[in-house]
Amino acid sequence: MTSPARSPQRSSATGRGFALPWMIGVVLLTLLPMLASVVLSFTRWDGLRWADIEWVGLNHYSSLLGMESGARVKNYDPWYFQSLPGRPKDPLFYQALYNTVVYSLAAVPLSLTAALLLALLLDVRLRGIAAFRTLYYLPHVLSGVATVMVWSWLFNPRFGWVNVVLRAVYGALDAVLVALGFTGSAAWPVPDWLYSPTGCKPALIIMHVWSAGGAMLIFLAALQTVPASLYEAAAIDGAGRWRRFRSVTLPQISPAVYFNLILGIIFCLQTFSQPFLLYNRAQQNGLLFYVLYLYQCAFEEPHRFGYACAMSWVLFALIMLLTLLTVRSSRWWVHYESEVAL
Repeated sequence: MTSPARSPQRSSATGRGFALPWMIGVVLLTLLPMLASVVLSFTRWDGLRWADIEWVGLNHYSSLLGMESGARVKNYDPWYFQSLPGRPKDPLFYQALYNTVVYSLAAVPLSLTAALLLALLLDVRLRGIAAFRTLYYLPHVLSGVATVMVWSWLFNPRFGWVNVVLRAVYGALDAVLVALGFTGSAAWPVPDWLYSPTGCKPALIIMHVWSAGGAMLIFLAALQTVPASLYEAAAIDGAGRWRRFRSVTLPQISPAVYFNLILGIIFCLQTFSQPFLLYNRAQQNGLLFYVLYLYQCAFEEPHRFGYACAMSWVLFALIMLLTLLTVRSSRWWVHYESEVAL
């Protein structure tokens, strides 16, 4: 006997029943906290007692983005304060924003370039290639507190392997430079990395590029979908390797570039664990990133929970703006058609 067919109403009710736990989770764990943070951003609250909440309106946003009237930039202020219309009311906010933007501007394109180069190298059919793909993907999976601690040891200016390798390279170049009549490499300095205001951000950029395996995997999947007939047609037309890469490969994988670019921007602007674990006074706020400063405002003395909520919505607006600009620009460089003009 055949079972009777279910009615559309019963099937719809069953689907809603399966989706109900997810919908409850979204409302309780996402929408309500977002709404609460919006309200709290207009209040002064230490996050401890509800009775201490005080409505302050737009004061937090004014303190974050505003400038002191008639105040001049001081000698110990960062150099980029000179480009502002005045001295910020919250100098640490602008330092954190500057550090995060500079880090993102360097880390995002470098990691995308490294991921694409790795994908091109691994897009071959060789025995054991799967082992190499796994090896390059592992840093993306292993990223965490333990990995950050390993990197802090590697970047130690006295006994870290990074500077040990640099000193070995200097020693190898010294004899060559002296033979050519130069002063040699004995006076060349090695970076202090995480213990200097100039070397701390390059150290984090290197760490970010090292974990480019996730973007590499997406690029690799996109490369394997490019039709071989396009390369054959380009070769028949006399296109060299660079022309084939520029006119065939890049347009075909542009959706993957677009996807990795948006994820990279969002991830870098929200970087927290690395600066939180590696922050020290010798950096002179060089690793005071945006989310780290937000954390300090909310959970360190004095607790400024409402101020931190306002910071979170400023960051949300910045991420939304950059994402929308990337989406709008995609119409000129992202191609979804299978035909590629040479």
